[in-house]
Amino acid sequence: MVISGTNKMFLLTFALFVLCLIMFVVLVSLRKSEKTLQWDNFILRGQSRKTDSGETNHWYFVIRDLDKIKALADIRNIERVAHLEVTPAGFTVHGMDYEIVFDRVPASVVVDLQKQPKKHPETLEDYTLALVKRKLYPWDMKPQHSIDNG
Repeated sequence: MVISGTNKMFLLTFALFVLCLIMFVVLVSLRKSEKTLQWDNFILRGQSRKTDSGETNHWYFVIRDLDKIKALADIRNIERVAHLEVTPAGFTVHGMDYEIVFDRVPASVVVDLQKQPKKHPETLEDYTLALVKRKLYPWDMKPQHSIDNG
């Protein structure tokens, strides 16, 4: 069986199309799994109030107030955090296009009922959400209409 030049070109084009389609599906699935893994790691980072060394885990408060943060501002890629800065007044989370400020509130005293001696109650540091700043991009800006009363 002899394949003509036109049929060869069609088969080559079809094979390239199928190859591109397969590459697209693979790239999308890789990106989706990467995003899911990144989000899971972000949530896992704030699971406990204290770190293994006994210090305050500041990510706990970010995860705890995640719904409030999302309600205050439309933050894209919150899981891609640049760094966390501890200040005397609290701490600040600096991201790619946002900044979230938490203020320190008076420590609450917690008595562990499992440990009966109430002589040494544990004080837990607490923080409250103070400010959510999101970077404005040009496409987020709404055009200002000037009213000409002529």
